[in-house]
Amino acid sequence: MKRSAKIAIISGIAVAVIISAIALTVHYRLATIEGNEQNKNETASQIAKEIVGNLTGNKPNSEASESAAQHAKEMNP
Repeated sequence: MKRSAKIAIISGIAVAVIISAIALTVHYRLATIEGNEQNKNETASQIAKEIVGNLTGNKPNSEASESAAQHAKEMNP
């Protein structure tokens, strides 16, 4: 096997390992964040709307835009 082919294969494997490590790190961080949230009654559509809002810059349902009363209500149901 040519040396350049070996280098390409090893580089591809290294990139795959790095991407997998990053994906696992992000997954576990998100799982930790979601585990800490008190409001577990969100539907999939609510979560999707919040994600789309965060990506587009519109954050109508974000925690930052909640009033103090709404926040207290979520914390003490």
